[in-house]
Amino acid sequence: MKLNTVLIFGAPGSGKGTQGKILGQVPGYFHCACGDVFRSLDLSSEVGRIFLEYSSKGALVPDEFTVRLWHNAIEGMTSTKRFDPSRDTLVLDGIPRNVQQAKIMTDRIEVKKLFHLTCPDRSKLVERLKRRALKDNRLDDANEETIRTRLDVYESESRPILDYYGKDLTVTVDATQQPMKVLSAILAAL
Repeated sequence: MKLNTVLIFGAPGSGKGTQGKILGQVPGYFHCACGDVFRSLDLSSEVGRIFLEYSSKGALVPDEFTVRLWHNAIEGMTSTKRFDPSRDTLVLDGIPRNVQQAKIMTDRIEVKKLFHLTCPDRSKLVERLKRRALKDNRLDDANEETIRTRLDVYESESRPILDYYGKDLTVTVDATQQPMKVLSAILAAL
């Protein structure tokens, strides 16, 4: 069975996690942030070391590894009854991160909408990520060079997902607005 899915998509720091968490509180929606799945790894384990090797450089973790880890997390949430695929729409942020991951996931997810959170001012994204690093102790946001690499990777590897899913599924939302206005735009489109 394919999972009914809504994607929250955008550059690092565009507010995907914020919007995903809020939307995940709405009855009938379940939020899964791939970044949270990665950050919950034991960094001393083999899987944790693989994640750290890539994330510390601002690079994407290999596709098969990422999708397998995501799949295992969803299976765990389903088996513990936190996520009910027959009732809940899955809200994803941070996955798929590139077209190859989207292709790998086609047999698991049925994307109903893709919300593209836009923030054309890169300096604003850098500032958001630096604040998040301090607030949430996020190692992947602590170094400005790593942040800029992540933004470059988003442009070259992630952004093509918009073409992959197409304009019919995509709703563009200005992420520079207050979070409640961004949420309002998302809810209006749902």
